[in-house]
Amino acid sequence: AFAPSARARAPARARIPARRRGRDENSTAPRRVQTTLVTPRTRALERGRVARTVADEYAMISEREGANEGFGTNEEMSDDVRALTTLVADSDGGAALGADARKDADAMIGKLESVGADATVKPNDDPKIFGYYDVSYVSVGEKQVGNPAGGRFRSPLGRFLFKTIGLEQNLFAPNKIENRVAFTLFGCLPGEVTLEGTFAPAEGVDDGRTVKASFGPPGISVAGGPKLRIGPKSSVVLSTTYLDDHVRLGKGSRGSLFVFTRKSEEKAERDHRRWGIGGLAIAIMLLTALGLGIFGVHELRTTSHTLYSVTVVLASAISLAMAYILRDGGIVAEDADLDDDVGELSEQQKAFLSRGRGDGENKGENVFSSQKA
Repeated sequence: AFAPSARARAPARARIPARRRGRDENSTAPRRVQTTLVTPRTRALERGRVARTVADEYAMISEREGANEGFGTNEEMSDDVRALTTLVADSDGGAALGADARKDADAMIGKLESVGADATVKPNDDPKIFGYYDVSYVSVGEKQVGNPAGGRFRSPLGRFLFKTIGLEQNLFAPNKIENRVAFTLFGCLPGEVTLEGTFAPAEGVDDGRTVKASFGPPGISVAGGPKLRIGPKSSVVLSTTYLDDHVRLGKGSRGSLFVFTRKSEEKAERDHRRWGIGGLAIAIMLLTALGLGIFGVHELRTTSHTLYSVTVVLASAISLAMAYILRDGGIVAEDADLDDDVGELSEQQKAFLSRGRGDGENKGENVFSSQKA
């Protein structure tokens, strides 16, 4: 059983001031266009859309896009669900939470499990169980060996070498399941591990919420390369203890608890594209840095050209640093900004932009004041 997703800054844009102070609006003299840098933060403040929690951001996203497979978020998020999603937000699947916070999260899950037990429609019979989900929280059961969401990739050593940038468990009709771990090797080189399989009601358990998922060998891809199938087949037993339009709660056969947060198909596709950005370019840069480093160390040991050798080693280190910075094009992803809609230009704005520079018309008027920032 297996996603937290991460936020991309929209590019800064320039605004044309309505009027330069002390300037005659009828003057035909050349004008300098004054630009004001608008950062994502100031833009968000102007709109009053600074979301304080991931739960709030998700609600705004879902209201615009609708949930996957035709299910919107018409069902209002309950206070208990909002409290849980707020607590586990940006927690690296729960790994960043302290012991007390994890106890609180487990207690909230237990409370929602009681609500789910009284549901009139069992999760296995409810079509809204299908869709794309981020794995927002994992509580490892006492009998569980290793991390049930991501395996060794989510162990302390695995998280150090393969920094997790996405963790998903997606369910597709009629019985398809996909677990996905997106990572960056040493924080630079993007890759992912996927488990694909099918699920069916678990044998001997007829509670309408427990299934057995059977997976093929894991598929591993690095830097956008071909997917290699490495490892054995596997299977897990998972019960859905609570289901609504916003979250799906699961419980493994060894006591592990899961919080799956629903996201739209559009957002899932955007996440998948973002997780693989720059793979080939970063791979080439890392190989170049590695080659320079090996060459520099060799020259330092075998020749007397100390300055030359040290310069090559420094160039290798700088290349590694550049690879890290250039990952994702140097952008720190913020999903809230990715979801911002840019309104179309009005006819007045289009006419303003289409005027020639020598037409003598007044171009100081701000016709973009009503444009959605």
